[in-house]
Amino acid sequence: MSTQRLEPLGRAVLVAMGSEVLRCGLCTMLATVNTVEKTYEAGDLDHALELLQSQRPDVLLLASSGKAHAAEKLATVAAEHDAHVLLVLRGVCDASLAEAAALPVDGLLLETDLTQTSLRSALADLGSGLMPMPGPLARRLLDRIRDEEDLEETPVPDDDPCPESDPIDSPLSSREQQALALMAAGLSNKQIARRLGISEHGAKRHVANILAKLNCSNRTLATAVALNRGLLPEPGR
Repeated sequence: MSTQRLEPLGRAVLVAMGSEVLRCGLCTMLATVNTVEKTYEAGDLDHALELLQSQRPDVLLLASSGKAHAAEKLATVAAEHDAHVLLVLRGVCDASLAEAAALPVDGLLLETDLTQTSLRSALADLGSGLMPMPGPLARRLLDRIRDEEDLEETPVPDDDPCPESDPIDSPLSSREQQALALMAAGLSNKQIARRLGISEHGAKRHVANILAKLNCSNRTLATAVALNRGLLPEPGR
C-alpha cells in the first residue's frame, strides 16, 4: 500500500542564521519551489525572532552558524509558534549529530546536498508527517548507536539483588520518555498531546525525535527497540 503524500509545507519560509552566502543560496533555491509563496531572511537572532513573531512562517530553515544558544532559542520559539524546523548541517560528523540532537527539529538537511529537489522533498516529507534525514547522516547515527550499545554490553553481577532498579542512560529527554510510554501503549499523536497537555504539533515533534534517536522507521519498531534497551518496562510489570 502506498503512503498518501500531503501537499508540501513551506508557503512561508524563514531562512535564519548561517553565512550570507548560504542564506542567499537557500532563498534563491526556495524561489524556484512552486509551493513556496514567501521567503524571509535573517542573519541575526533578534531579526529572526522578530520575523518569527510578526510573519508567522510555517517553516524555519535554520542554517548551522556555530551559535548553539541562538539556534536553540530560535528552534524553541519556532516550535511555540507551530513552525516546523529544518536544520541544515555542515557535514556528517559527531559534532553535527550532537548539534542535531540538542535542538527540537523536525528534519535535517546536509549543506553539501542542498538542491531545489532536496528542499522540495524535505518540505513534502514534513507535510506527510515524516522527518527528513539524509541517508549519510542516518547511517552515521546508526553506527554511533551500535557503538554505544557495544560499550553498554557489560555482564551484570549474579549477586545484584535488583538489577532492574539501576538507572538507565536514556538518550531521550524526560518528556520524550513520557511520550514513548504513551506511544507504546498505542495512543495516537492527538491522544498523546491530550495526556501530556501539549499541542498535537508538539506531540508529533516528540514522536519524531523518539524515532530519530532510536533510529527507527515506525512506532512498532521503536517500541521493540525501547523494550530491548530497557527504556520501557516489560509487558505485565
